[in-house]
Amino acid sequence: MPNVLWRPFREGNRSEYLAQYFLSALGVSAPVLRQEDIGVDFYCALAEEDGNRLTFHSPFSVQVGSKDGKDFSYGGLDVKGRWRAEQIDWLFGQELPLFLCVVDKLEQRCEIFSTSPMWLVRYKFGTISEVIFEFGANHDILEESREFVPEYSGKGDGDGCRYRVPLPHPVVSLTIGDLTGGAVDSARIALRRAIELENGNLTYRRLQVHYALWFPNPASLDIAALGYFANTEPGRNTDEQLNAALPILVALAYNYKSQGKQDELMMLTGVFKLLPTERIPTSIRDKIPELFG
Repeated sequence: MPNVLWRPFREGNRSEYLAQYFLSALGVSAPVLRQEDIGVDFYCALAEEDGNRLTFHSPFSVQVGSKDGKDFSYGGLDVKGRWRAEQIDWLFGQELPLFLCVVDKLEQRCEIFSTSPMWLVRYKFGTISEVIFEFGANHDILEESREFVPEYSGKGDGDGCRYRVPLPHPVVSLTIGDLTGGAVDSARIALRRAIELENGNLTYRRLQVHYALWFPNPASLDIAALGYFANTEPGRNTDEQLNAALPILVALAYNYKSQGKQDELMMLTGVFKLLPTERIPTSIRDKIPELFG
């Protein structure tokens, strides 16, 4: 409508302007065109100083919201009562580390949060119906985040539950005044560490290995927590994980054989009995026949 703009949308737009100013201090930030916006607001990379030159590394994506002005929620039901499965698929299907950015225009502050804790509820509970990220919350993610929602029951393949994922501390917290001092260098180091950790989680997801790393307290990024997750249903997940382990174990066996480490090679015999060895080419099987007797 000419000459009319919904005020909350306008405030969200202003938050994105301010967020880009902060993100550009950390590296490069390319805003996503409004016509192409499917959930990510910026594609970014960190800068590293080399004399008068800048080099760039560690790509990541960012979704932005105003403080107290936006719910970072995914899944749930649309206005017609249909489960928004595509949002859950999108959230857990990212190929770049995803960060959430909260902008406080009044204080001129930008806070960047890692989404890594979300893998805990994904691997613990399976196909979840809704995820809501809660900034500043500090409840037990595995024991206190789950809430059964009756209207979600029977909607698609979701489990009928909402999960409130706590993000107690940001990885980066900067004010406008911080951008002229050493705080920017510290923020780059912290964000790089968080990007590396989440890249590991994305690799484990691609391998279908239910293992995740996260920072219980991003103020101390040298201490990361880890978790393995299992399903009690016989046969669930194991075939996928054996398929993922196959090329790694075959490469290991081939190296042991090439290096003459016969004892180490034979220790793999039991493991190879579990693997889908029909997927191993004959040319490779012939090189390590000890494991296929």
